[in-house]
Amino acid sequence: MKEFIRRCGKWLNKRVLTAAGLCLLLAAAVATNILVNRSRDDAKESSSRETSAVTQVSAQTKQSDANFFAAYREERDSVRTQELAYLDAIVSQGADTETLSDAQKQKLELVNAMETELTVENLVRAKGFSDVIVSIHQGSINVVVGADKLNDEQVAQILDIVLRETGKNAENVKISTTL
Repeated sequence: MKEFIRRCGKWLNKRVLTAAGLCLLLAAAVATNILVNRSRDDAKESSSRETSAVTQVSAQTKQSDANFFAAYREERDSVRTQELAYLDAIVSQGADTETLSDAQKQKLELVNAMETELTVENLVRAKGFSDVIVSIHQGSINVVVGADKLNDEQVAQILDIVLRETGKNAENVKISTTL
């Protein structure tokens, strides 16, 4: 009986940690979505002001865009650091081989996504865009560019970079601007 209780306790502890890690990833995705949507709402509101304040609004929008990109990167780095710490904790606890393998796989996927995001961001900036954020999730890639609007040629350039670097399909890529 003691052996059964010990086995169930070990299994429950590992499953709870894995579930907590997945919940944290979900919370990070929700927070990212809120940040992106909040920035869009702020930008739409500021663009609807009177034309006499266009110069002032333009300066504020550029500052807001810079703040958005900086805040987003800071939040993303913070969440990623927490995710890596949770996965490291699972690995260091000496979990069973299945849980250990799953945690190591998630950690590798996260590191690969971070590297790919950085590469795509730098390549898009090299094409002359003021700022860009790339967010890679399972099955989708979001690109937010610091520009008022994009023409077809610019969208094609960004899409080409994303597809080449990620190997994903075009239908999984969403490209938008901060306004």
